[in-house]
Amino acid sequence: MVPNLLIAEKAEQRQQILSVISQIEHRLRSGRHRVKLDFSLVKKIFPGGMLLLLAALSQLADTYSGRISARCPPNSLAAQLLNHFGLAKKLKVNLRLSRPTHNSVLAWSFLTGTQAAGEQVTALLNRYREGTNAAIPEGLFAVLTEGLTNVRQHAYKGLAHIPESWRKWWLFARYEEPKLGADGSLYIAIYDIGEGIPVTMRNKLKRNEIVVDLLDKGGKHLSLSDGVMLDKKLMFEAVEHRRSQTGEGHRGNGLPEMKDFAASNQGGRLHIISGRVQYSIVRGSSEGQVHGHRDELPGTLLLWGLPLMAKES
Repeated sequence: MVPNLLIAEKAEQRQQILSVISQIEHRLRSGRHRVKLDFSLVKKIFPGGMLLLLAALSQLADTYSGRISARCPPNSLAAQLLNHFGLAKKLKVNLRLSRPTHNSVLAWSFLTGTQAAGEQVTALLNRYREGTNAAIPEGLFAVLTEGLTNVRQHAYKGLAHIPESWRKWWLFARYEEPKLGADGSLYIAIYDIGEGIPVTMRNKLKRNEIVVDLLDKGGKHLSLSDGVMLDKKLMFEAVEHRRSQTGEGHRGNGLPEMKDFAASNQGGRLHIISGRVQYSIVRGSSEGQVHGHRDELPGTLLLWGLPLMAKES
């Protein structure tokens, strides 16, 4: 049974999604079993939660072709989203009864590809930029293009054993024009099942490519053998700092710039979940918070949003 609330920003709901994915994988791997997902109790769907589920289902449907299906109420948002993002046929959902018609479905763009394919991300952002009526902050689209490209390219950098066809990323994006009396918005969610930020940063630390203050708030010196506490420190370093103490830049993932745009706008937000840590910045805070979690998210999920005001006449 698919959880009734598909949301990734909150640890409890995210774990429910990951638990369903784990159960599906275990059953499919344990023999010639078939799995049928039931979406009938789903009440609310948020981009990050749906992206996690879609990424897993797309890989499982390809790996275990014909052995996984889904039950959705006719014309429900879940059915329309599966259709809109190309999974309805693979999961044996009636195409006629899942045709996307709802604005909250049609407003979302969905992209997926391998490590080497990213031109469509640039094309999508260019499409948003051209002819907009919003007052776009200077440099916004350049930062997003560079940041998303680097996130995508670096996700599987240390995983040479994974075939190219499995080095995939999945992206949701929604752009809403400002209207009279109401702000517009730009929202992006991107997910990969690669190394993850804590692992990447640990490897850089081992190779002395970055210098990090390893003292925790209590004055304890953290070592590479420390778990979540070190991962929290490394996640904060990856997002908040453009340069290490050696002067060497490590902004390759574009996260500091994306954080700056979220922090400089009262309604901006950024959530980055990777491994067992989560970085969040909301409501125009100048500095984000990092929390550790018991359960681990494979790879990295990035959720970024910014309100957009209309241009002044």
